[in-house]
Amino acid sequence: MRLANDHTWLVIAAAVLIGPAVALIYDDPYLLSTFERMLIFAVAAASLNFILGYGGMVSFGHAAFLGVGAYATGILLNAGQTNLLVVLPTVVAVSAIAALFIGAISLRTSGIHFIMITLALAQIFFYLAISSSRFGGDDGMIIYERATLMGLFDPWDRWQFYAFIAISAALLIAFINHLISSEFGQKLLACHENPKRAEAMGLNTYGIKLTAFVLAGVICGLAGGLLANQTEFATPGYAEWRRSGELLAIVIFGGVGTRNGPILGAFAFILLEHFLADITTHWAAIFGPMLILAVLLSPGGLSRGVERILGSLGGLRGQRGHVP
Repeated sequence: MRLANDHTWLVIAAAVLIGPAVALIYDDPYLLSTFERMLIFAVAAASLNFILGYGGMVSFGHAAFLGVGAYATGILLNAGQTNLLVVLPTVVAVSAIAALFIGAISLRTSGIHFIMITLALAQIFFYLAISSSRFGGDDGMIIYERATLMGLFDPWDRWQFYAFIAISAALLIAFINHLISSEFGQKLLACHENPKRAEAMGLNTYGIKLTAFVLAGVICGLAGGLLANQTEFATPGYAEWRRSGELLAIVIFGGVGTRNGPILGAFAFILLEHFLADITTHWAAIFGPMLILAVLLSPGGLSRGVERILGSLGGLRGQRGHVP
């Protein structure tokens, strides 16, 4: 377990530092925006992985919280409320209410019914965004400001803004990993693996799963807030079912139920999207078979492969340091 934790922090650190390194090598600060997007989607995917990989909740409407967080942030910023001390609590509250609404209803079911209800309820937020002409409707909402913390950093400076995104993403992913290791995370896993036995032990399986669902929704909402700042835009597309499908693909590609999977999956997904989109507008038709092939060849996803590589490197170092 200690080794796995070290690897987790190594992957988080690498994910944060690779953006500035590439931007400096190519002398192009604009590249930072691509890595900002990777980190933001890593947070959103990590929140989904928490309830999917450890709680067994296959949500096909998780992107709704991405959209809720983005719109809540955009509305506040356009109203002149750029202080993070105001924006963050608001996004947390709105995302928690949305997650409580969806979770309280959908968790009364299971299996395919749970999947379809999360999809249906999430589409409510999507259609609300489309029908709201005040906030741009189908065209989305342009955001004219970015959040800052009492002027401590300049959100329009590329390097400072990247630091804000990177630190926020690292803290949120670390918090999710802490939840996984905590007593609550173990209870959630027990409710997933053997719900009847968990209930016999006195655990409130519905309450535990609902709490996890709300926490995941809040974290995804915060990712939506970061995305709104990064793109300076909020669109109904953030909450669409296809975006939820992308988050599921990222989790599966990276490795369901692994701590590093969402990070590796998000980076791989964004890179493949970037390069494949240069080849064809139908890049998803290429990515789909690649995802299937990756799952067949490595059921544990990219995370398991990286763990095996790091483990073998550690073994090689141990052999070199061994004195017969």
